[in-house]
Amino acid sequence: MAERTPSLAEEARHLHACLFRTPLEAIAIARYEAANRELGVAASAVVTKVVARRLDAEAVELALRRRGSGGDLARRMQILCYLVEVRRDYLSEFINLESARGRAWAALAGAVLRSAWKRVKGEYLVRRHGLV
Repeated sequence: MAERTPSLAEEARHLHACLFRTPLEAIAIARYEAANRELGVAASAVVTKVVARRLDAEAVELALRRRGSGGDLARRMQILCYLVEVRRDYLSEFINLESARGRAWAALAGAVLRSAWKRVKGEYLVRRHGLV
């Protein structure tokens, strides 16, 4: 049974939800769709599966990157990040606004643990859903 190919808007919403906590604005969705059309980004079986099955795109991308594949998923996540990084609501996601050395070290330690978890989860999802 073939999976339904999600629209670019559905794709943008899912990838955004995997990366950020805030809902995606309509203007960013429109720009994501336009960017994909302008760049001629072709449909990808991996991206279709990740979005249709609501998989953790960040974890899957990490696992696929280690295998030297998954460029389509990474490219689409990068497009989305480029589009939202200029928005005021995302400033604190990309720039540290406070000087807090202790909090920075704690955040770094948390990021290391989170990355390890994402790697394990991504490996499982790639194998479980046949994304290789």
